[in-house]
Amino acid sequence: MDEATALRLIDALGNGMHPFTGEMLDPQHVCQHPDIIRALGLSSRALEERRVRIQRLRNLPANVGKPWGREDTEHLVDAFHAGKSFVEIAQLLKRTPSGVQARLERIGLLAPAAHRWATQGAAPPFNDFRRAGNGEQTS
Repeated sequence: MDEATALRLIDALGNGMHPFTGEMLDPQHVCQHPDIIRALGLSSRALEERRVRIQRLRNLPANVGKPWGREDTEHLVDAFHAGKSFVEIAQLLKRTPSGVQARLERIGLLAPAAHRWATQGAAPPFNDFRRAGNGEQTS
């Protein structure tokens, strides 16, 4: 059975319907028990999250997560010195722009992001805190 079919069956049962006939289940049916409904909901959510995660991974460039080889690093250095953007280099090397930036930092061609913000006297783009509903800052 494929996951899409399993998800459809689980969702029907969780919504109190017979998955094949579409009829409402009897209130005394085992699938109407609150614990079963919660379990079906958790199963449904887990399958949906897995589907989304797999789709996201399919959309990532081919070399994401792979080790950087000597040839890729040489292409990275050449493209960086040629003034190409992180996005252009990422497309060339089938990596993400953040992966390109991280590699440039690792090999010493670019200062680490936290250091760059500190030396420029500006705040980083994201704060380490979230605002609570009452306007107070929390960490």
